[in-house]
Amino acid sequence: MGTKKIYQTGLENARMNQPAAIDESLLAAAVYFSEDAILITNADISVAGPVIVYVNPAFTRMTGYRSEEVVGKTPKLLQGAKTDPAVLSDLRSKLEKGEVFRGWTVNYRKDGREFINEWHIEPIKDVEGHITHFLAIQRDITERKRMEVELLEQKNILEQKNAALREILELIEIEKKKIKENVSNNVEVVVLPALSRLGRSRSRHEKKYIGIIEEHLKDLTSAFGSQLSQPSHRLSPREVEIANLVKSGLSSKDIASTLNISIKTVETIRNKIRRKLGLVNRSVNLTSYFRNS
Repeated sequence: MGTKKIYQTGLENARMNQPAAIDESLLAAAVYFSEDAILITNADISVAGPVIVYVNPAFTRMTGYRSEEVVGKTPKLLQGAKTDPAVLSDLRSKLEKGEVFRGWTVNYRKDGREFINEWHIEPIKDVEGHITHFLAIQRDITERKRMEVELLEQKNILEQKNAALREILELIEIEKKKIKENVSNNVEVVVLPALSRLGRSRSRHEKKYIGIIEEHLKDLTSAFGSQLSQPSHRLSPREVEIANLVKSGLSSKDIASTLNISIKTVETIRNKIRRKLGLVNRSVNLTSYFRNS
């Protein structure tokens, strides 16, 4: 059967499904210039399989086979060692039932190089509904499949890294908890009792300062120091030190004496602390604020 007759068959089939007539030269041009490889076979479902009656130039570009090399032969010439038998079985089953087939597997070019071929096969019927030919639209999806494999590998690697990161973060949290417990135990069991004994033989002023040290050590097990040092507050180490003393209830005079600085310097730093914490209302007591933080 000539190419013109095949186009006429396809045209008649198209006319069965849409009212507007299609010029057969337009249909022929669409098939000929299609970027997808198009292969048309007869409807002989025998052991050998359907015979090729037409291929377009895109088929030649994809496979390396010229039209005169494949017409009269079966599409099996594209198959080889890696062609999936399960896909071929499904293909044959669909053709025997006159159903549409979609699938992909490894095929081979004329020079022996393999590529991944994606098919879409439609049965072509005459006006009486009998299948006369099969139209196969084919694409080389080798690059697409390669990218899919790479993306899957990258996804698996990312999932493994995320799992490892979660394990590391969990270990860090466990270690942080252990460190905090160790610090708390040492402060409560070793350091605080030692300071208490040390304070018994000291002057009133020294006892008071030791008491402040004890309060600071207790803050190691709280979030007070870290809260004041975080970026949102931006308190300097000196400001955090004075904030701790204010929290302990010391006046500016006591702080100046304890740190051996002037009262004016203490007041200046207290004002800076208030500004950084946003305490514009002077009625807010700084000591109460810190104790309730």
